[in-house]
Amino acid sequence: MLADAKVVEHEEAAHEKRNWVRLTYDCNDRCIFCLDAHTHDGTNRDREEVRAQILDGRRKGAQRLILSGGEPTIHPDFVKFVKLGVLAGYRKVQTVTNGRMFAYPEFLKRCLDAGLSEITFSIHGPNARIHDALVGTKGAFEQEVEGLKNALADGRPIINIDVCVNRGNVKALPDILAKFVGMGVKEYDLLHVIPFGRAYTEGKETLFYDLEEMRPYLLEAFEYSKRPDIHIWLNRFPVPHLEGYESLIQDPYKLGDEVRGRKEEFAQLLERGIPLDCREPDRCRHCYLEPLCDRLDEVRETTASQSFERVRLEPGAELAVAPVYGGDPATKKRAEQRNQVAQEAQAGNVEARRRLTVLGGGAPVRYRPIADHVAQAERVWVVAADVDAAKAMLEGLDAKALELELDDPAGVTGSLLGRPVERVVVRTVEHAQAMLAVDADFEVAVTLSTTTAEWLKSLCEAPARLAIVQPSHDRLTTAATQDVELGAFFESFGLDVPVDGVPRCIAGSRARATPKTLDTAMMTPEGELEIFRYARRYVQADYRVKSLRCKACAHERACEGVHVNHVRAFGFGALQPVTDA
Repeated sequence: MLADAKVVEHEEAAHEKRNWVRLTYDCNDRCIFCLDAHTHDGTNRDREEVRAQILDGRRKGAQRLILSGGEPTIHPDFVKFVKLGVLAGYRKVQTVTNGRMFAYPEFLKRCLDAGLSEITFSIHGPNARIHDALVGTKGAFEQEVEGLKNALADGRPIINIDVCVNRGNVKALPDILAKFVGMGVKEYDLLHVIPFGRAYTEGKETLFYDLEEMRPYLLEAFEYSKRPDIHIWLNRFPVPHLEGYESLIQDPYKLGDEVRGRKEEFAQLLERGIPLDCREPDRCRHCYLEPLCDRLDEVRETTASQSFERVRLEPGAELAVAPVYGGDPATKKRAEQRNQVAQEAQAGNVEARRRLTVLGGGAPVRYRPIADHVAQAERVWVVAADVDAAKAMLEGLDAKALELELDDPAGVTGSLLGRPVERVVVRTVEHAQAMLAVDADFEVAVTLSTTTAEWLKSLCEAPARLAIVQPSHDRLTTAATQDVELGAFFESFGLDVPVDGVPRCIAGSRARATPKTLDTAMMTPEGELEIFRYARRYVQADYRVKSLRCKACAHERACEGVHVNHVRAFGFGALQPVTDA
């Protein structure tokens, strides 16, 4: 399968390095779904602090500057910040705004003359009745639409609209698109409401809706994405509900933005054991991050209890996977306050101890060195360039048995550094044939791809040591060009060989469970879990999804599903519930 030009364009946009800079803790609207209303104290951020963040993001490689709030345009230095972004060398300077200030033509002109190149208008209804009710401000719709018309008439900026999709406007979503497409707007971000800020404290009874019940309205809106000149991005929509529009599934790379926005709170969890204050079952079921957080809880438990069978090592694990631009300063402020409580509690402050009990923890989390995990594991899975690189990675480690995944497996035998080799993962037909020819007992796991599929299907009988593994990819375009359509392949592949990474409904009885694995790419060299390393590996390997139909499958509990980028490239169609155990 080949990704079309629009898909490629969207992927490149999603992977662009961005510097989100908050300008204000204030807003001239009062949206019922506002995610960070609890930080709004009516103030603006200090201009020097903003200036430093703008310059720092550019130094770290960000290509797009996004000025946000609160409402960014009400900061008295907004135009100066736009100019600074241009002078710093950002490819684009964008703002996400309610647009009301742009109803004043002179202000809009000053912004565009300064170099503002993209404006995202937040519009949440097709008319004043719906929009003004959701943003809590009478007259907001009329003023924002006037600002939108002014920007369109000027012709210089890229114009797009974001919509927070919720119970109050989901039935009107097709009307929103019809209205503004008719006005000439070609790009839309549709954001599924999530349970943070005022959306949860004030709106949980009125904003959240049943996606299945509202599916007809959603699908009517999604149909606009099929027009060649219309671009629709979906943000935070639960993946299983997007069958038929899988290419619209949010690029998993953008989970990094979600994590970055709460990086200080995740750090408190991983460093001090203080739970995320949002982790409640009723709340989590509305949240796009629930699978990522659930998996993180599993990894923390596995790490603490050492209840794993193998440890995965890869080169470069010592390198920090840090963001190139900062997190939300409001989140940082909250995290610093929680950390101060922990320090006071440890110093003996009785009231701080009480508050810390409410927060749930505070003592530093104890981690073991990676070498200790290796010594505990039954097997070590080494990802390296070649045999010599694998030897270097294993130096000083007490490994019992090995699995090797090497770019060049030449020289692999039945043992390495005195440890038995139990499995070798290969990616080419040439390497598969060479490893099967080695006089040894190790399994040869061939990654399924467009370059190996025909050879596998050509085999008249299965070599005794052969296995198949479905790889995962961190980009849709890679999955589209390298993966095969799993349903079609296994329907035509009749040999009885073990299969990893493919659900039972597709691979049949050949599918086998994945060994419980501790992935050290999620850790610092000292063995500490780190949120950006974790998020990166989650996207690369662990972000697996299922169809809504899978709820009826006899193997639903044990099945991990299919990697999200394979689904984005090929769809959910191959996933069909197995009714007999």
